[in-house]
Amino acid sequence: MTRSERTRRTALELIGATAAATGVAGAVTAQENGNEEEEETDRRPIILAGRIDHWYGIAPEEIEGEENPTLEFEDGEAYELVWINADGAEHELVLESDDGEELEASDSSETGGETVSVTFEADEDVTEYYCAFHPESMRGDVEFDGGFDL
Repeated sequence: MTRSERTRRTALELIGATAAATGVAGAVTAQENGNEEEEETDRRPIILAGRIDHWYGIAPEEIEGEENPTLEFEDGEAYELVWINADGAEHELVLESDDGEELEASDSSETGGETVSVTFEADEDVTEYYCAFHPESMRGDVEFDGGFDL
């Protein structure tokens, strides 16, 4: 079994367990600027697995199996980015602008199998995502082409 196949298998096992425990596969709920109103969307999360040498695409289908896949968003839409710690090293997913400004960040995790998510409204200033602890190897591009078919 190749390293990529092991990463995919491990990530899929972790997703199944996590989805059952936390409802990751359900709808995304976004809070609107601190008030009590909630906006329900039918978007499924974008799911990655984190390894020291790359982010591994799990879902949607367009990124499945890709290393450091290009993420596609639609400006102004709410998204949930979910990542699974696949190797037990410390990771944190950061969305960055072209000039290096950190625009969004998840919590960090150094627990193998832990699932972390960040919900945000996509802004065309975002051009890349990376791991705060492994920025050279765990880095991918962001495009605004109407988003994935979630």
